[in-house]
Amino acid sequence: MNAASKKKDSHSSPVESELREDDAEAAFPAGATLCQKCNTNATIIMDGCATCLNCGYSKCG
Repeated sequence: MNAASKKKDSHSSPVESELREDDAEAAFPAGATLCQKCNTNATIIMDGCATCLNCGYSKCG
């Protein structure tokens, strides 16, 4: 790998990671709330329980 390739790869990695995080947030319903376990806005009420669509954490109440 030459120096130009290394420079391009190092520049694009943080941007690609940032875009992936934004895409993941957009994949969950607009009304989803913050999960206590994974800190993602992906918790919804499903079958009477608060359930995270990202990590699966569930708190029934």
